[in-house]
Amino acid sequence: MSQTERKGPIFCGADGKWKEELEKRLKALENPITLLALGRVKYELLKHLEKRKDIRIIKIETKYMKKREKGLGLKITVGLYHKNEKD
Repeated sequence: MSQTERKGPIFCGADGKWKEELEKRLKALENPITLLALGRVKYELLKHLEKRKDIRIIKIETKYMKKREKGLGLKITVGLYHKNEKD
């Protein structure tokens, strides 16, 4: 895949494979990265992002899914902090 192609969002599942994909995209300096999560995984995602001091949350969106039994969905856009951006 070339540098100019954009990858889609990372769908976060209970298996935790999204963490590996997030690390891979962060190492490739891809900015911004979109993460999508449903159910209990959204809390695990938020906890993971809170622990990481090198990642900044750009935008958080919530939305009920079309099928209400799926519950509330979470869409988070993240990016890396640059050295001159830290407080």
